[in-house]
Amino acid sequence: MSVKMSGTLPNDFDRNGLDVLHSQLVAHPDRRHVVVMVVDTIRTTIEHGGEDERYTPTVGALYIEPIQDRDDVVAVSEIMSRARATRTGDATLDFDFGVEDPLAKVAQRLKDEGVSVSVRKGGES
Repeated sequence: MSVKMSGTLPNDFDRNGLDVLHSQLVAHPDRRHVVVMVVDTIRTTIEHGGEDERYTPTVGALYIEPIQDRDDVVAVSEIMSRARATRTGDATLDFDFGVEDPLAKVAQRLKDEGVSVSVRKGGES
């Protein structure tokens, strides 16, 4: 099954989310950005081939909401992992969202060097 995606959004940039996404892309062109997108089926094309019918929906993006807050990115990532696990049996997301934890690189470098690293949150002992 294929899906076609329309390349247009409503022109009201304050409401469709593109202004915020544009700002993020300009400020951080080297990062990946998390967005939640609402799509709607514009039309469905039905192709007849003998006894088979093939449906091809064409969808358009109604709204894009860039996710900026680190905690929100983590929450979206968890939702995506659960959805992927349900769909494929594997919850692994093979990409970084571009919201960096300032200590993550240091911790990873230490782990790579064989140092045992444990992380405690907010005053836990």
